[in-house]
Amino acid sequence: MFNDKKYVFETDKTRTVRRLKSLLMTLASVFFVYTILCIILLLVSKQENQESRQTFFKKSPDLIVVFTGDAGRIPYAIKLAKELKQSNILISGVHSKNNVDLLLKNINTESQINPNFLELDYQARNTYENVMRTLDYIRASKGFKDILVISHDYHILRIKAVFEEKRRKDDSYTLYYSGVNTNYSNFRNIKILYKEVFKFFRTIAYLSLADID
Repeated sequence: MFNDKKYVFETDKTRTVRRLKSLLMTLASVFFVYTILCIILLLVSKQENQESRQTFFKKSPDLIVVFTGDAGRIPYAIKLAKELKQSNILISGVHSKNNVDLLLKNINTESQINPNFLELDYQARNTYENVMRTLDYIRASKGFKDILVISHDYHILRIKAVFEEKRRKDDSYTLYYSGVNTNYSNFRNIKILYKEVFKFFRTIAYLSLADID
């Protein structure tokens, strides 16, 4: 009761100002926390990139998987395939009108990759389905042990969360991740990063509900 006494003689103007200040402080706090979460997404990707570079310094992955979406992922995967001397690539989430020739048309693949070792997944429509189709492919092949998954830096944490949730006890593969570095001086990319935080928690909620069912 005594805590509210200072507001007894407030005018409409001072009350409005006080509430506006409170709202702005709340929004600033939310923005700060949200920004921290964005930074965490990028730090996870950086750590995963370092781990994959260390792992594949003297050996090659058995399979490189690319999740389609933002531009630059396929060229990045082909570049890594050349560096790591691995031509087995699965591209997940390909549009039905695309094929190997169309996907590689604008990429200089000379002496970099054998198109015969490139597999396309046309079924996946989102990150969850990317993961599930990839798991089906890995489990059917049974010969892949070390697998490198490629996407953009902001996307890695969500992909990893779905893979870990859907992994079976008898799965014997090991997953590594490499994220395409995004230029965050571009406002479009900043928006994508902030939206990714929402998508990450939405995915976690979906996975939790799926477990309950």
